[in-house]
Amino acid sequence: MRPIHFIAPILSLIPLDARCGIGKDVHIDRVHRSGGAATESEPPVPVEYASVQHLLADDSDERIIEKAAKVLPHPRQVGWQRLETTYFIHFGPNTFTGREWGTGTESPSVFNPTALDAGQWVREIDQAGGKMIMLVVKHHDGFCLWPSRYTNHDVASSPWLDGTGDLARAVARECVARGIAFGVYLSPADLYQIESTPGFGSGLYGNGSRPVRSAIPTDPASFHNSPGTGRTPPTGMPALEYTVNDYNRYFLNQLYELLTEYGPIAEVWFDGANPKQTDPPQSYDRHAWYDLIRALQPSAVIAIKGPDARWVGNERGVARETEWSPLPIPNPPETHNWGDMTAADLGSRAKLTRGSHLTWYPAETDVPILHGWFWAPGKPVRTIPELIEIYYTSIGRNSNLLLNLSPDNRGLIPDNQLLPLRAMSQVIRQTFARNLADGASASADSEDPAQAASFTVDGDLDTWWEPAAGISTPTFNLTLPEARTFDHVVLQESIATRGQRIESHAVDIWDGRTWSEQATATTVGHKRILRFARPVTTDRLRIRVLRSRTEPTLAEVSLFLSASLVNPPLIGTRDPAGKVALSADAGVVIRYTLDGSEPESNSTAYHGPVSLPDGGILRAIAIAGESHSFPVERHFPGPVPSRWKVASSDSEQTPDHPASHAIDDDSASYWHTASKSHPHHLAIDMAEKRWIRGFTYLPREGGGEGTVKTYRFEVRADGTNWSEVATGEFGNIRNNPVLQTVKFAKPVQARYFRFTAFSDAYGTHHTSVAEISVIPADNSR
Repeated sequence: MRPIHFIAPILSLIPLDARCGIGKDVHIDRVHRSGGAATESEPPVPVEYASVQHLLADDSDERIIEKAAKVLPHPRQVGWQRLETTYFIHFGPNTFTGREWGTGTESPSVFNPTALDAGQWVREIDQAGGKMIMLVVKHHDGFCLWPSRYTNHDVASSPWLDGTGDLARAVARECVARGIAFGVYLSPADLYQIESTPGFGSGLYGNGSRPVRSAIPTDPASFHNSPGTGRTPPTGMPALEYTVNDYNRYFLNQLYELLTEYGPIAEVWFDGANPKQTDPPQSYDRHAWYDLIRALQPSAVIAIKGPDARWVGNERGVARETEWSPLPIPNPPETHNWGDMTAADLGSRAKLTRGSHLTWYPAETDVPILHGWFWAPGKPVRTIPELIEIYYTSIGRNSNLLLNLSPDNRGLIPDNQLLPLRAMSQVIRQTFARNLADGASASADSEDPAQAASFTVDGDLDTWWEPAAGISTPTFNLTLPEARTFDHVVLQESIATRGQRIESHAVDIWDGRTWSEQATATTVGHKRILRFARPVTTDRLRIRVLRSRTEPTLAEVSLFLSASLVNPPLIGTRDPAGKVALSADAGVVIRYTLDGSEPESNSTAYHGPVSLPDGGILRAIAIAGESHSFPVERHFPGPVPSRWKVASSDSEQTPDHPASHAIDDDSASYWHTASKSHPHHLAIDMAEKRWIRGFTYLPREGGGEGTVKTYRFEVRADGTNWSEVATGEFGNIRNNPVLQTVKFAKPVQARYFRFTAFSDAYGTHHTSVAEISVIPADNSR
């Protein structure tokens, strides 16, 4: 294969400033050995700015804080953080099988999209403000979305385009055409490579092979018998060598293909997935992977269990209120085993322990637009308000957003994802279209002569205000040309040249007589968005830095007003007859749908309570003139349980969370066991026989203790004999604790059902259920 010659290198997308020693990959250990205290004969050596700071055993507390304040990102990290809004694409065999995690046994023949259009994917993401696309080129099932020389489990063996397709190349080309960065997720796991199956390269994962000298790229014909024999690299690309086992050699060769034949790669994304343990277990030679990436694509960010960016710790789209980028690790970065960091506190002063190495390690917040990563019919879609809130809880909290879109089995992103995506991006675009700080004058009670307050309103992230040396709690003032109305304050530190320093701050406005506090927050970093409870009108704003690691900095201070929108309707709960009332502001019209489609101006008009005795999804909008609200929705999973009763459950229950809470039609309440011994069961009497075709399980809000992982579902029409109709595992439920829907092989008739939990996602040995219900069937067919 010949490499693509790209016309817009990725570095053009990431403006950087190389001043003040950005990107020095060095430790600064030159420190006076008396705990950092000055002596008459030998003052302490100043701490220099660097990408790594080593906290020594005799460092004083003051010197530790100074070192933390002088950790700088590498230029590739600065450019990555300035992208802010990025997008995942999950598409592969799982799209056609309805699974979240494939088994590796899927035939390539299942992959056959009939209308795939990579141009549609990239166009919609570009129009939504996306700056990078991360394509899942291989998920855990091992199927490759490019024709790889090292496996037959790829698009070349599929019927799509008669085996001539290359989806990675198609997306990469579309990204270049629109000036969007391109990244790849190559799953470390590979279930196809576990078992010995027909085709080249099978059985490599966990086969117990010894590390041997391997040429990369390896000659495919010599992969097993003579791995030191290489193939000719693409023009201008180096030949490399590593001592690795069979699977790591396979993985390095696939990385080599992607990094040498698909143009600039902005990010390489890994995780720790290992959905099936082998004996012996397969080890990942991650340091060899990192070395190869640095050699072939030095500007690429290595993310998630890599040295450049970390997983935020959940898949809900929520970064920490206090999100530090300079973080302590126990080892030097070049030898550190990069794992997930999920604790609530990662970088506070309490974490800056002597012996640690401080390095720049920013957060990336990944979240799917569906309730799941891959498309499947009927999967719920996040609402517009949810997506807007995710923007603020990710980008607004010093984290990059990685929002996943899921093309359907046609190969197109369907309308039910595009409509909320477009609406969300429109609201964000309108909100941030006009900076109301334009024309303002800035001042402060302290300034470094070279870093004036006026630099905060010049539109340049590489200039900044900084107070005089020794001032860590200054006050900054913004005076507007006239009184203006706003409800957003956006703060940005000068991370490229001064790192991250602000630990807490407050925002005040002048009400004509006195200062009135409007918001407080902790860290700032690349970007912090503070939202007021309601818009304010003033010509003066004050920012008080309450605590900082040495002198704080601000590169930009901006003001914005939320886009004006019609308030959405409120959807009530079901009454015992299954009716749901809606309400809205006076003078607006409510339109709704029950078929899963997005409500529009010609949808059914609301005139009275909506009947949903068997459950369903109610979506509604409010319309006032030419304007309309976000659509809102409420999912009622299953029949009205007003006559249902708990037939039996685990004998021990916590008093505040009885079993009846699992069938009260209220997602905010839940059943929680007191016993810490699986299995736990809950049996329900539905008061009458009915035909059902499946069941739904809703975890407690946000997941947490007791979230069920493995289960069994049984039914009986009467008597005492239970019949098992479903058993399995809720895949990835810890990271994505949303409504789970399980369909039976065929409808069954039942009056009673019993749900048994055998394990929970957190290993607590508890069980919790917000709602358990059934999916009605029209008849026995």
